[in-house]
Amino acid sequence: MKARLAKSLLLSALTLTLATPLFAQSAKELEGTWVGGVLNPGGKGKSGTATMVQISELTIKDGKVVSCKDKGGVSLGNCETLSLDPAKKTMDAKGNTKNHTGVFQGIYRLKDGKLEWCAANPGQKRPDDYYTVRQVQFHMVFDKKK
Repeated sequence: MKARLAKSLLLSALTLTLATPLFAQSAKELEGTWVGGVLNPGGKGKSGTATMVQISELTIKDGKVVSCKDKGGVSLGNCETLSLDPAKKTMDAKGNTKNHTGVFQGIYRLKDGKLEWCAANPGQKRPDDYYTVRQVQFHMVFDKKK
C-alpha cells in the first residue's frame, strides 16, 4: 500500500514538473500585443474569411488579457484571468464584454506567429473546432505585433 502511494505521489510530482515548463513556454509565447479580429460566420460549422469585428489590440500580460480594443480604440471588455492548458490547447478568459459576463471557454492554436482562439459565450459549451456560431461562439485570428 505504501509503495503504491509513494509511486502515485512520484508520478504526480513528475507530471507537474514536466507540465510546468510547457505551461510557462506557451504562456510566454502568448505574451504581447496581437492584432486581428473576429471572423464572420460562414455558414453552419464554418468561419467566413471576412472580419466581423476588427480587434486592433489584444494584449496578453501576466496571465490575462490586459487590453482588448476595436479598430476605433474602444474597449471590447475586461479580463480578470486567462487560464491555459497547453496539453489540451484550451484557453479560458474570465471577464466581460458589452453583453456577457463570466467564463469564455475556448480552444487555441499558435503557429508561425499567428494565434487562433475560438471561444464560447458564458454558459455555452467549449468549442470543439475553429468556426463561428452567431451569438454562441466566436473565432478570432491574430498576428503578433512586432
